[in-house]
Amino acid sequence: MKKYIGIILIALATLPLWGAPKQSEKSTLSVERQQQFTYYWYAAKQAIREERYPEAMVLLRFCEQLNPQDGETQGLLGVMYDALGDSKRAFDAFERAFRNDPYDQWYRYFAVLMAQKTAEGRAEALRVLEKAHQVNPKNEELLEQLRRLYVANAQCKKALAIQDEIDAIRGYDVYSAYNRTSTYAVWGKPKKAIAEVDKWLENEPTNVQFLLYRIELMERTGTRAKELYEMYERVLRIDPGNLMVMNNYAYLLATHKGDLRKAEQLSQITIREEPENPVYLDTYGWIMHLQGQDQLALFYLEKALRNTTEAARAEIEAHLKKVKNER
Repeated sequence: MKKYIGIILIALATLPLWGAPKQSEKSTLSVERQQQFTYYWYAAKQAIREERYPEAMVLLRFCEQLNPQDGETQGLLGVMYDALGDSKRAFDAFERAFRNDPYDQWYRYFAVLMAQKTAEGRAEALRVLEKAHQVNPKNEELLEQLRRLYVANAQCKKALAIQDEIDAIRGYDVYSAYNRTSTYAVWGKPKKAIAEVDKWLENEPTNVQFLLYRIELMERTGTRAKELYEMYERVLRIDPGNLMVMNNYAYLLATHKGDLRKAEQLSQITIREEPENPVYLDTYGWIMHLQGQDQLALFYLEKALRNTTEAARAEIEAHLKKVKNER
């Protein structure tokens, strides 16, 4: 069994909850009301910091009455409602906060929409990010969240355009190379993904992670086994103790009619170092089967099945079934 390194990495970052009070451009408060608002706002923040939450809620409601269009006040009210377990009021407050101040208040509303884990929530979250991007085009966190959501929705061309905007701000770096590689992989364009990998390897030719991405992508394009063997040898010269590389190389040799003796030697090292790892046990068991040692094959495959996760179970069961049928 091959142990995948995972080319696609889509995750949402934890977002900050605090910022300084920023009055909406729509606000037309008098000087007196503005002074009152500022006093109550800072008093509410201090109360929250000191965990005097009921008092903080009262103060924030005073702020809301003084200026119902202030997005930061609505955002903090949403935080308070959420802490009290009132998810409906929290959601409404975050929505109002974003509506009044999309420049600063996108992140809370976006987070609660994504937390719904529904198609409707994700669609609205995307609209939120796109609107916020229009008014705040240089915010790197916003751009990164928008790029990730485009990739998750398979809108890869848009994701790459956003990556261009990120690069214009911070320059081309390893994260840009990774993001472009993974986006092309999601898009089903492995050759373009390989080109992105090669571009970064020109800067950092011994980067094992990118070399492994390259092997994974080469397999998708139907590259000849000999070229894949050469890539694995290259990685092992750089990182000779990498068990995952040894396992994947051994499995490739075993499944492409390569040197079974070499495959066995590599696989032996992995199970000696991690004797309970089901992926490594499965590889070794399969190599034993290909060498005609079915009794040993069954021992290792059954042990792999006992230790495996649900995601890897099907392949191990298929190997077991084939060994039993061919005995």
